[in-house]
Formats: sequence, structure tokens, C-alpha cells
Amino acid sequence: MCPVPSEKRTLLSRSTPFHFRCHADLPCFTQCCRDVNIYLTPYDVLRLRTRLGISAAEFLHKYTRHFLARQSHLPVVQLAMDPTSLYCRLVTNEGCSVYSDRPWACRMYPLDLADQEGAYQPIVNQERCLGLRETTVLTVQEWLDDQGVEPYVEMDRVFQAILPADLIACGKTQPGVGKLLYLAYDLDRFAELLKDPRFCSFYELDEETVKAAEADPERLLRLALRYIRGQMEELL
Repeated sequence: MCPVPSEKRTLLSRSTPFHFRCHADLPCFTQCCRDVNIYLTPYDVLRLRTRLGISAAEFLHKYTRHFLARQSHLPVVQLAMDPTSLYCRLVTNEGCSVYSDRPWACRMYPLDLADQEGAYQPIVNQERCLGLRETTVLTVQEWLDDQGVEPYVEMDRVFQAILPADLIACGKTQPGVGKLLYLAYDLDRFAELLKDPRFCSFYELDEETVKAAEADPERLLRLALRYIRGQMEELL
């Protein structure tokens, strides 16, 4: 993606204006979707596989590469690029085929979160992204609102809140914890557990809660994260 070197990146606040507009007439249109590492959150996977109308397992197998990180033992899920063209498999000549459900990272582009709390930074320069040369000006906050970023941020907060303390302290955790966290990505496995009355009884899940989760994928993810957190508290 020809990223801007970190030492040359300009920090932006939510009120900082910047120039950007992406459209099909730009020569670089969809180039940001080629040969790039796009890391997915559990909520990204949920939105994408729901949009495609396939199971979580099928989506993970067909559209991602996933593994447990060697150091942290956390699940890493990335969109897989086509081995021939190096493009994301969800991109066409007309643009993203799942645009309204595209991942968090794609919504943020050409910006990214900075290490400094509340700050953002451009991840490409004007040579790589011609959209940054457009006359359209908007603030970072206006961009985030326009791109529908907030639900993704909120669901990631919920996910981050269940991560174990030892990961935050030293950057790693036990392999078993990573496998448990992967359940948040392969959500159909958790949905299967809810069909077992003994499971629901043991974890004190009433019928109303279960039915609400079965009818609403976001509720299902939140319930799965609650279950994962409880299991980790027993493991650690």
C-alpha cells in the first residue's frame, strides 16, 4: 500500500480538516484493495458473512487467512488476497462488492488510529492515493461519521474489554485462551451451543435471551463475548 513512514506521519485530531474524495475516475481506484494486510475484528467477520449469506466457517475458509499469533497466541484473521491478482476477493472493477458492510480498516482509509489517544494519522501519501489531492475538505470527525465507523469502534471496545490482563501487561497469553477467543470469529459454533438446553441451564441463559441472540447477530456476538470472558476467568 506504500504506507507513510511512521516518523513522517502527521497526527490529526477529530476536528482536523483534510482533503479526500475517492471515486471511480481516479487512476488509483481500488488499488488500496490490492496486496494489503486487512485485519478483521469479530464484528467485521459478522457483518461480512451475514452480507454474503454464508456461515462463519465458510467465510473464514474462503475469504480469510487465520492463525494464532506466535507470541501473543491471539487469533489473527486477515482478508485473503487473490493469489493471482493480489486483489481482495470481494473487490470488482466497479469497486467493493460489500461496500455497506466493508471492514473497519476499509472504512477508516486513508486514515488509521495513531498510538496517541484520540489521534489519527494518514497511512498513505498523495503519490499513492490521488484522492488526497481532491478539493473536498472535511474534518476527521465528519469522515468517521460519514463512513459509519462508530458501530465498529463500539463492538471492538466490547471485544477488547474481555482480553486477559497478562496480554495487556506483557503482550502474550496462554494458547488455550487464544483458541477460546477465536470463538468470537467462528460465531456459528457458539450458536450451536445455545441449542443445548443443558448449556443454557448451566450458564443461566433464559429462553428470552437465547431467542433474542438467535434473531440478532450483534446480540449473539455480545453474548458470545460474555461467555468467552466468563470462561477465561475460570482458566486464568
